Amino acid sequence: MDKPDALSRRANHGNGASDNENIVLLRLEFLAVRALEEVELAGIEQKILSDICKSNQNGDQEEPIAKAARELWSSTNEAVHSSEWSNMDSLLRFRGKIYVLRSLDLCRQIVALCHDTQIAGHPRCWKTLKLVSWNYWWPQMSRYIGQYVSTCDLCLQTKPWRHSPVGELQPLPVPDTQWNTLSVDFVVELPESSGHGAVMMVVDAVSKRVHFIPTDITVTAEGAAQLFLHYVWKLYGLLKRVVSDRGPQFVALFTKELYRLLGIRISSSTAWHP
Repeated sequence: MDKPDALSRRANHGNGASDNENIVLLRLEFLAVRALEEVELAGIEQKILSDICKSNQNGDQEEPIAKAARELWSSTNEAVHSSEWSNMDSLLRFRGKIYVLRSLDLCRQIVALCHDTQIAGHPRCWKTLKLVSWNYWWPQMSRYIGQYVSTCDLCLQTKPWRHSPVGELQPLPVPDTQWNTLSVDFVVELPESSGHGAVMMVVDAVSKRVHFIPTDITVTAEGAAQLFLHYVWKLYGLLKRVVSDRGPQFVALFTKELYRLLGIRISSSTAWHP
C-alpha cells in the first residue's frame, strides 16, 4: 500500500494523534458476572438442602464434629476460633462446602444425584467424588463414594472388568543361612556422580545387608552379570536363589544361561510388586 499523498488525504484532516484518549471500550458493567443470577435450586437438590436445614433445626447436629464446629464458630476467643467453619442460611459449612450430617439417606441422595442421573453419566469413583465435593462434605466421604460406585448395578452390568483375574501372591521360602538367597534390583534416574547415574542393589534375605553397586541405566544383561560376579560372587560364593523383577537385565538369555550353569534358581516377582 502506498503512502497517502495530496490527492488521497486532505490537508485539513487530522493526523490521528490522541484519538483514543479518555475512551473506555470495556466498561465494568460489561464485565459483571451474571451467569448465576437466574439460577434457582429445584427438584431433588432443593429437597436435600431442605432436609439438611431441618436436621440442623431439630438438633441432629449433636454429633462430635458438628458440635465442636459450632462451639468454635460461636467462641469469642480468637485463639480457638476456626475460620474453616461457618454458618450460613441454617447450613453448617466446612471450607465453604455444605456439611452433611451423618445420615445414610442424605448421603445416598447426594451421591445418586452426582452419579446415577443422566447428566452425570455414571462416572467412576474419582469423578463422582469430584462432583460431590464441589458442594458437599462429610467425614469419610471418599470411602462411602467408593463403596457406592463399586456396587452400582448399572456400572457392574455395562462396565465389566476386561482383564484376566489377578493371581494370588506366593510367599518366598525362608532361607536357611545368610547370603543363600538374594534380591537384586536397580535404582535408576539418580543424580550423576562420578559418571554413574544408577545403583545396582543386592540385599541378603536374612541379614538384610545391602551392597550398593554403582552403574548406569544403560547396563545390559552381560554388564549386570559382570557386576554381580565382581561385587557379590567373589565375597559369598555359590548361591541358591536370586529374587528379582522382570527387567531385561535379569530375564535375558545370557543371565538365564549363567544362572543355569552355576545352579542358581531365578525367582521373578510380579511387576511393580517386589
